[in-house]
Amino acid sequence: MEANWYAVYTKPRQERVAEENLLRQHFDCFLPMAVNPYQRRTKTRLQRVEPLFPRYLFINAIADQQSLGPVRSTRGVCTLVRFGMKLVTVPEAIIQMIRRRMNPDTGLVELNPVKVKPGDRVRVFDGPFAGAEGILEACSGEKRALLLMELLGRQTPVEVDRLLLQRI
Repeated sequence: MEANWYAVYTKPRQERVAEENLLRQHFDCFLPMAVNPYQRRTKTRLQRVEPLFPRYLFINAIADQQSLGPVRSTRGVCTLVRFGMKLVTVPEAIIQMIRRRMNPDTGLVELNPVKVKPGDRVRVFDGPFAGAEGILEACSGEKRALLLMELLGRQTPVEVDRLLLQRI
């Protein structure tokens, strides 16, 4: 028999609690974590480490040899992900792809935000200009961008954080 990866759906913000309790039950768990480059900005600008897939983690088990029944009653867990009555298996290739993107020093999955370049039509998704759209005119420095936005009936240049932009 071959072990399969299964997706576990957790309670809100209890991925680590679920992982800890599943490890105590001798399940092989994988909870990929990452620094979200698109997170909301705060006054302190601290980067928060968050699960790569909020409310999900993965367990590796042989369903015929290891009972998956206790998983559902584990603290922090809602249920195992299934389609109808069939448990969803996650291909080993997907787990390996995520592991290859992990930084060996930090253990965090490295996310590369979508690069925007001058001339792209973009939308600001956070901050005082949230929801506003414009054309990226130039990038000023590593973190700032100059947008041309339609304000008061004319094109107005506005400087915003580059990580707050989404290409439309």
